[in-house]
Order: sequence, then C-alpha cells, then structure tokens
Amino acid sequence: MDDAPQSAQEAVLTRAISLDPDYAEAHRWLAMNHWMGWVHSGGPTESSRSLALQLARRAVALDPEDAGSRWILAYLLAYERCFTEADAEFAKAIDLDPNEADTFAALSDIAVLAGRVGEGLEHIAKAFRLNPFPASWYYLTLGQAQYAAGEYEAAVKTLRRDETYRTSSRRFLAASLAQLGRLDEARGEAELFLVANPQFSTRHWAATEPFRDAVTLAHFVEGYRKAGLP
Repeated sequence: MDDAPQSAQEAVLTRAISLDPDYAEAHRWLAMNHWMGWVHSGGPTESSRSLALQLARRAVALDPEDAGSRWILAYLLAYERCFTEADAEFAKAIDLDPNEADTFAALSDIAVLAGRVGEGLEHIAKAFRLNPFPASWYYLTLGQAQYAAGEYEAAVKTLRRDETYRTSSRRFLAASLAQLGRLDEARGEAELFLVANPQFSTRHWAATEPFRDAVTLAHFVEGYRKAGLP
C-alpha cells in the first residue's frame, strides 16, 4: 500500500476486516475503494491495482457463492485486461444471482468499452428494472452507454439528473454537449469537472479504461477534445 492517507471509508473497511478477517463483503468493497483511487487518480497506480485485485480475489475465496464479490472481481479483471477471466466471472455472478442489479450495471460499462454498445444499453436497462432505488453510478453508466450509441440528447438528460450531476459523469456530459455542437455549455461543464478532478487527462483515462474497440475509444476521445478536456 502506498503512503497516501486513508479515506474514511477505507479506514472503516480496514477496521472491519481486522475485526473479522473472513468478512467477504468488507474485502470486496475495500477492493473497489482502492480500484477507484487507481482509475481516477493521477498519482501512483501500481500498488492500488495490485491490492484491489488481491482483495477482490480474497472476497471470492471467502464466499464463492456471493454474486457481489464475483462481479467486483470480474470488473477489476476487465480493468487488468484479463478479459477471458473477467467474462467468466461475470457469467458466474449472473448464474449465482440473476437478479443482482449491480452485476448488470457493471457489465454494461465493460460491454460498452468492448464496442458492444447495444448490449451495454440492454444491461443497464435491466439493472434499472431490477433495482428501484439505483445508485448514482447507474446514471453515469447509462449516460456513457447513450453517448457511445450517439444518443447525445438522451445522454444530456440522463447526466443532468440530480443523482449523478455532481459526480465524475460530467466528463460524459461535456462530451455529449460538444457532439451536439453546444460548445459553450460543453466547455463550461468541462471546467466544472476539472475543478473536482484537477489531475484528469484524456490520455490517462484512455490508458486505464478497458477498451476492446478502437472505434469506441476514438469516439470518446473526440468528444472530450471537442469539449476542451485536457
């Protein structure tokens, strides 16, 4: 682990594991905590990547029947570009619990980046049907899929919802506005995004996201550049 100070959430999860080393759920959410720091930070990444994957594998080992642990492991494996293993873990998660909405929301993200945009839209729609009280990141995932499908107006509507508007989804909102030719609005949203994410760069984002389709990647990069993101 690097020397960066722990977040409050990380500290709580670490404490939970120290009290109960066999607590699979704490392991999987701590894995996600480290993963988010890796993807969204501009700083050191290798130790967080390694620790996140280690914790996710530990969660599955502790409770192999837990669909939540399976989809988180699948998600992290996709970011490591271990796509065959990731796809297998997603399939296991669905077999274990076909009504686990988070699995389909996460799978939507990975499908879109693989260029399977229609499939990604289907997955996120199913996640919303299964979860009547969706987390804010569901809207980010939906907006990303709508952008990838060229449904820019729909993406703007989704990404301006109160549930997600103040999250990192603003980068997709800025790109959607830019593709609609609403460049002043796009650049305004890009500036607001950068206030909260000053270390963001399109290069880092493109390098860390698990794209499997060059056309999809180019589409996102084009929108970011039009919006004025660095």
